[in-house]
Amino acid sequence: MRALVTGASGFVGSTLAKELVSRGIEVVALMRRTSGASNLEDIKYTRAEGSLFDRDSLARAMTDVDLVFHAAGVTTALDESGFMLNNADGTRNVAEAAAHAGARLKRVVYISSLAAGGPSSRAAPRTETDGDAPVSAYGRSKLQGEVELLKHKDRYGVAIIRPPIVYGPRDKAVFSLIKMLAHGLMPLMRGSSGDGKKYYSTIHASDLARMIADAGITAQIPSGEVFYACSNNATSYEQILDAAAHALGTRPLKFTIPMPLVTAAAYALSAVAKITRKPGALGVDKLNEFRPDCWTCSNGKARSALGFRPAFEIGNGMHDTIAWYRKKGWLK
Repeated sequence: MRALVTGASGFVGSTLAKELVSRGIEVVALMRRTSGASNLEDIKYTRAEGSLFDRDSLARAMTDVDLVFHAAGVTTALDESGFMLNNADGTRNVAEAAAHAGARLKRVVYISSLAAGGPSSRAAPRTETDGDAPVSAYGRSKLQGEVELLKHKDRYGVAIIRPPIVYGPRDKAVFSLIKMLAHGLMPLMRGSSGDGKKYYSTIHASDLARMIADAGITAQIPSGEVFYACSNNATSYEQILDAAAHALGTRPLKFTIPMPLVTAAAYALSAVAKITRKPGALGVDKLNEFRPDCWTCSNGKARSALGFRPAFEIGNGMHDTIAWYRKKGWLK
């Protein structure tokens, strides 16, 4: 079996590529000419240079593949058009290329996001039967990417995976928080109602990779299915950081960052990004994701249809992640 992975040099894409190789699946990695390959250095794969916006390169990369796993996309952009260009238009190009790839191609699996569905309530984690209500430009762009792919669900198999916060070895986003904890500081955000806490679903990257791979090779699932991907238990933001601190062996000072300060910082950083043309992790659009108190989902459908059984909850997941950071010298 042969599979194309877009975004293979990234955090999720590289973890997925390693999972596929471990199953004996030949991996073709679509990568820009300038993309580094350090995340793939310990596996065998075929490099296909190209991009989501080079239709000829997409066609070449899809030659003689059985599966396409579309993990490429952006989580930051200067404005909504930037998100739409990369996450929606890019996915449309993948979907259209797959439609012309030939009979050997059986399924395209798209790694979307919980943000495409929107926030939840504490009492009711999101399920696949809930109506979609994204609150950010990022979420809307990922949802539009799903729409573009679903247009072709009668031509080839389509599966959509919606992960929440993803963490694990090689992740740089969560690592920025880990570094703060290692230096003795734990920044907290307070919820606006109830117990004053914010709740999140999470998933370890290796669990996510297994689920994505299963969605690709499980023949009996109908085309067009959407699956939320998460561990069994949602946790508060403070519990996530507590788990990381425990794995680090530190007792950091806890302090709450007022939402007005976060808002001011987001507007300031957005202004700087427009000048430098380099978007950062915190911007005005991200505020729309910070404000809701709950970003939780259920893995019930994945458990039933795909046999998904996560190996990690936040405690052992953080221990595994931080052990990797230390092994690689990211942490002392």
